[in-house]
Amino acid sequence: MRKFIALLAFTGFFLGAQAQVQGGTLVESGRKLVGAADFKVTGQSEGIVVIELAVNRTGNVTGAKVIYDETTIKSTPQVMKAQNSSKKLKFTPGTHYAEFELVRVKYTYVKG
Repeated sequence: MRKFIALLAFTGFFLGAQAQVQGGTLVESGRKLVGAADFKVTGQSEGIVVIELAVNRTGNVTGAKVIYDETTIKSTPQVMKAQNSSKKLKFTPGTHYAEFELVRVKYTYVKG
């Protein structure tokens, strides 16, 4: 029973993290986020930051652009914190993917 509960908790965490990957050509090609990522950030205010990433064939993020139309956080240091964190994400590598693909990720800020 403990194994089942642990598996259920792990699956819920993994699916919750994947839900923060919003969409883009990277998702359409079937690539996934590799490793654990925390899209929940403790900050001074509540809101979201949406970032569009360029990802190369090796799965590394090569560029990150904040989508201000969908971002509700106005604090530049808080936005930069999410942007810097997004540059460390890794995605499924493969030579059969496009040279560069785009994906949008969402960071959720909670008061802490």
